[in-house]
Amino acid sequence: MTDTQQAFYVATNGNDSWSGRLAAPNADGTDGPFATLERAQSAMRATGIRDTYVRGGNYAMARTVTLTAADNGVRIMAFPGETPVFSGGERVGGFTAIGGGLYAAATSATGLDLSIGGVRQKVAQTGDWTAGDARSGWSVLEAAAGGASRTSLRIGAGDGAMAAVLAAGVQPGTMVQTFDTERLSDNILGVASIDAGSRTVNFTQAAKYALRSGGTYRLLNDDAFIRDAGEFAWSAETGRLVVKPQDPGALLSQGAVVARLGTLVALNGASGVTLQGLTFADTTWDGSALTLTNASGNSIAGNRFVNVGTAMTLTGSSANAIEANRMEHLGAGGIKVTYGSNGNRISANSMDGIGEVLKDVAGIQLYGTSGTLISGNDIRNSTRYGISIKNWDGATVNTDTVVEYNRLYNTMTETADGGAIEMLGRSNLDTRTIIRGNDIRNVGGLATDGSGWLDRQKSFGIYLDDMANGVTVQDNFIQNTGWASVFIHGGDSNTVTNNFATLSNPRERFIRLEWVPSAGTIGLLSNNRVTGNVISSSTGTDYWEFWTPGSYNVSGNLLQGIRGLNGGDTVSSGLFANPAAGDFRLGSGAAAALGIHDLDWGRMGFAPLTVPGIPSPGAGGGAGSGTAPATGTGGAPAAAAGPAFSPLAYIASYADLSAAFGANAAAGAAHYAASGRAEGRTVSFDPLAYIASYGDLSAVFGTNGDAAAAHYIGSGRAEGRSVSFDPLAYIASYGDLTAALGTDRTAAAMHYIGSGRAEGRTVSFNPLSYLAANADLAAAFGTDTTRADLHYLGSGRTEGRSTGFDASAYLAANADVAAATGGDLTAAMRHYILNGRLEGRALSPAAAPAPARAAAALLPDSAMLAAAGVG
Repeated sequence: MTDTQQAFYVATNGNDSWSGRLAAPNADGTDGPFATLERAQSAMRATGIRDTYVRGGNYAMARTVTLTAADNGVRIMAFPGETPVFSGGERVGGFTAIGGGLYAAATSATGLDLSIGGVRQKVAQTGDWTAGDARSGWSVLEAAAGGASRTSLRIGAGDGAMAAVLAAGVQPGTMVQTFDTERLSDNILGVASIDAGSRTVNFTQAAKYALRSGGTYRLLNDDAFIRDAGEFAWSAETGRLVVKPQDPGALLSQGAVVARLGTLVALNGASGVTLQGLTFADTTWDGSALTLTNASGNSIAGNRFVNVGTAMTLTGSSANAIEANRMEHLGAGGIKVTYGSNGNRISANSMDGIGEVLKDVAGIQLYGTSGTLISGNDIRNSTRYGISIKNWDGATVNTDTVVEYNRLYNTMTETADGGAIEMLGRSNLDTRTIIRGNDIRNVGGLATDGSGWLDRQKSFGIYLDDMANGVTVQDNFIQNTGWASVFIHGGDSNTVTNNFATLSNPRERFIRLEWVPSAGTIGLLSNNRVTGNVISSSTGTDYWEFWTPGSYNVSGNLLQGIRGLNGGDTVSSGLFANPAAGDFRLGSGAAAALGIHDLDWGRMGFAPLTVPGIPSPGAGGGAGSGTAPATGTGGAPAAAAGPAFSPLAYIASYADLSAAFGANAAAGAAHYAASGRAEGRTVSFDPLAYIASYGDLSAVFGTNGDAAAAHYIGSGRAEGRSVSFDPLAYIASYGDLTAALGTDRTAAAMHYIGSGRAEGRTVSFNPLSYLAANADLAAAFGTDTTRADLHYLGSGRTEGRSTGFDASAYLAANADVAAATGGDLTAAMRHYILNGRLEGRALSPAAAPAPARAAAALLPDSAMLAAAGVG
């Protein structure tokens, strides 16, 4: 029997011998919450209670917590408004200074993951490393004496610095990170031995690719390599962790956290489980903080993953909802969905800092899946892919995948031959894949050859590689890639239509078509259509590049700054509304004739949530119960009877969120789902009213509310801008608008932006004046201007109520009020509503006592201004 009205609690001040049924210890210290998640798990199994709330604080975990079928239906949730952190790290203290800015503390051997104060530190390495320069710190290798090898490399013949390292010898625990010339995939391997005479480094295991001359490498994790503040390494000779901290005080007071566990929580065969509002931290770079194995129908929502290896891995796990999670500073990748994991929904997640240790990774990677929805995620700063869909062989085929409305910024920052969205299709099957509505910007590309570094090398916005077939690429925005916006490599029956692209470097094309000679006849392209795309170029270079492509139809595209491929293309100007200001909405009249439509900008980076919010303790409802929030395209619940929730408007409503997240919409949605809702946070910023408050913003943004919120977050608040336009007062100012719009605030702002300003309309209705003029309303509503607007629109107009209050006359009659308010007419109305009305104050000098009339004569002219339009 399931007890749906009760829950267990876990807290850092708990005790596993207590009942776990109290959220905090009782007064006499005899009962209270549990201390560990394992104890709560066993209690839920024994009682049938399915909910556990975890109080805020840090929970150091020495072993993985594994949920099985015995745990089906449990919900493990953050206590509302609190942040519990499950850490797989060991906190090391007792550091002492050893000179040169270095500090050391005894501990067992460490790896490549360490944080101080929650900030990931960098393992020491050979080479002259500079933050922000992906090429720095790597040394160029020579192939082994017997030729390209997977188990050894030679340092360059003229590399004196590395020769000195080999001559000095490397200690146990030293590792080597290698890249071949294409920088497709890196390997982090143990150093088995070195031979200074032959300049050879031998590995403990084989690398993925044979290392040719011109590849790159670096040695890691020897304290002799420590150079800059923020670096650390293990000293095998002394058995100590050595750190060069940026803030010695923080190290000495807080210690350092060394990642020990690879996995914090594992769902093995569990279903119906909810993990919500939790933080997973401090796992090893080669581990996965959360794993799902043969675990289906679970909800992983509103959690945070920070300083972990891979955030989560699914194997044989289907129909899971993974949404509104925040993933930051990942040693490897974000979400891996593998072998037989079908019908999963991955939406509204935020990822930033992907591949901070291992580089051949992705924000989201699939292989061997079907029916996956990847929607509304915000993925930034990935060393390789944003989203990667791999089909290496018959076991890794992916079909019926939808990749839609994601933001992918700054990908391929340290690797080459990839894309922001990449598909591999070596099985040559119809994948029935849809890639639509994504916002792709800044795809790097970095490789080496015998001559040195190659920038912007083999990088693409959308990369359909090695016979990826049956893909629809539609309605995407693509900007600043290396070689092409879209690359079709040996694929058949792909459609590329209604995408917008800007080309800014001479190497860059919109479309590249190329066969795969190594695949034989199946590597020839067939039946690919590239039509109805909008392409603007500042280089004049042709937008196409063909390498024995086979059959294709490239026609009917709308171009600016470049010539057409054939008579079917149209060359025009003004393709975008205001590209200089970052506004790439469709601006050309020629588009309609070609059947081209604008992109759905408002959906990019957002997705509706499906997992209900965390219920209040004691509210009842077992697993899967509770009221699901209303949702909209904004990536979080909508307010009742209100507009769709906008994560950017939510961020703009709070200065602390703006400082923490910037314009990262997915991070805002994740915060709201994880804690904002429980904290009682709401959306108070009105983006359309903000636009309507400023003519320059109206000209740039039109009715693009998300762009307006991003502007306020990025610069408007700092500029001192505010929302002064009152949509309801605007409606109340005009009878025709009242009849047409009712109390629709959104429609009012859109009307003013679209036509009202141009028509010379203004806001003449002043809700404070209306309240001051009607004593019963002042008594009922105080200074609530929204209720005043709604009352006038609902009944006040038809009742013939007065809307005028002479604030200047009120000040003239009351010299003390004038002095206190500095002659401010809005403040005068507020004073009358809240105080003057009850005090029986005079409303004009004629009604005031003689001394007051004399004092009023001394008021400045500014206090005598008319009240119209103020408020």
